[in-house]
Amino acid sequence: MPRNLRVSRLIFKVYGSFRAGTGNEMEIQKSRDMLKNYPKEIILKDGCGVTLRPLQRGDEPRLQKMYERLPEEDRWFLESDVSDFETIRQWTENNDLKKLISVVAVLEGEIIAHATLIRKYHGASSHVGKIRISVDPAFRERHLGTWILLELNNLAISLGLETLLMPLVGGRDTHVTEGIKRLDFREEAVLQDYLKDREGNPYSLVIMVKRLKKVWEGNLSRQAHES
Repeated sequence: MPRNLRVSRLIFKVYGSFRAGTGNEMEIQKSRDMLKNYPKEIILKDGCGVTLRPLQRGDEPRLQKMYERLPEEDRWFLESDVSDFETIRQWTENNDLKKLISVVAVLEGEIIAHATLIRKYHGASSHVGKIRISVDPAFRERHLGTWILLELNNLAISLGLETLLMPLVGGRDTHVTEGIKRLDFREEAVLQDYLKDREGNPYSLVIMVKRLKKVWEGNLSRQAHES
């Protein structure tokens, strides 16, 4: 192989690795900078004050207690076995900010909601964020879920994500579906009989999607116009 070609390939490999490493570090730093904005205080529709902050080590007992307060049927449809303390522990110790950001709502020292924004930092779906939210049943009619969804929405925009995806259970999450439609989520796919409850009854998986690119492009356009 000619010497010039070998040198060119070496430069390309080193430069490519540097670019990839720099990109990953920038993404991590961006996530860390956003987490500096926590804790945040929100007020529910009944005037109750709740704190939002990142999930952290030491939250395991309180987080598991919150999931224990969920109806058994709700826990069945979660993607992870929340009755397993090891699962909860892994969540609190997973601090890979390139892949996910977990936020909890805290009231009087107790966790009353848990939400996660999951993303890929590489590949064809790196512009997409997947949302999971679980709320203590006692707070589901008090707009806590709406507050948290708005918070994840803002985090996603800050990260430059273009699309949010939220999977729901057809026939069980109808109230959630109607609520997030008011936040510009749209039903984009329904997988019929994709899920089953504990008795084997079929349920559809509903894929709700929000296009964020239009939102932040609109914000940039307004900022440019104002300046």
